[in-house]
Amino acid sequence: MSDNDRRAKLLRAMEYRRIFDDRLGRIERETPFDSLHDVDTASNVELWELPESDRLQIGRDARYSPSPVRTVLNALRHCDVDHEEVTFVDVGSGKGRVLLLATEFPFRRIVGVEASETLCDIARSNVEKASETREGCDRIDVVHADATTFDVPDDAGLLYFYEPFSVDVSSAVLERVEDSIRRNPRRVVLCFTGRGQPDGQASERETPPVAASAAETRPQWKRIGTVSSPDAEFYDSFLYENVNVDHGSPEA
Repeated sequence: MSDNDRRAKLLRAMEYRRIFDDRLGRIERETPFDSLHDVDTASNVELWELPESDRLQIGRDARYSPSPVRTVLNALRHCDVDHEEVTFVDVGSGKGRVLLLATEFPFRRIVGVEASETLCDIARSNVEKASETREGCDRIDVVHADATTFDVPDDAGLLYFYEPFSVDVSSAVLERVEDSIRRNPRRVVLCFTGRGQPDGQASERETPPVAASAAETRPQWKRIGTVSSPDAEFYDSFLYENVNVDHGSPEA
């Protein structure tokens, strides 16, 4: 790639980031979640702004950016799982917004996995504050861990991804999920929200979700639906379930 091509690609990325942030700001003003619950989940955080940035991999891990409230609730409503029987896991949980929103559903447990200790601390503080206005916060557990080495609970039935990782890392996470399914055969649903950043040629609608690409290329998973976002096409969600599991019997 020539220097001019690199410069053009960088400029496209910067313009896309500006448009993304402007749109997200508008969405956040329409759904003022933080002010209602006295929490801090709306502001973006770049990896290099974190005290532990030298231990995080820029390019492998994404910056923190909040999932829009309406998008999350709409996506979770379309995930057909037995809430009381399963644990919900937010992979790359950041400041904990999705964990708080998940309390609106009767999940057995709600687990957030986050590599940044700073963001984990913020999430725990948010959970404590929100517990004064929201029921179910006692079911939330924030885990400081690398998602590629995290032991997925053997009752996890729904995992949420908001464009948190590269495809390689997402594949490693799915291997951990598959390990859990082998230990305890069951149906598991994956919810990938966000289409990823266009390459400058395709529109957002035509751009596949980056993290979901890992599920697309693994025969253990099949897409079972797409949930349109009420906020913007970028935030559409893509649902997958594991195959070769029959009523709790081991995989063939």
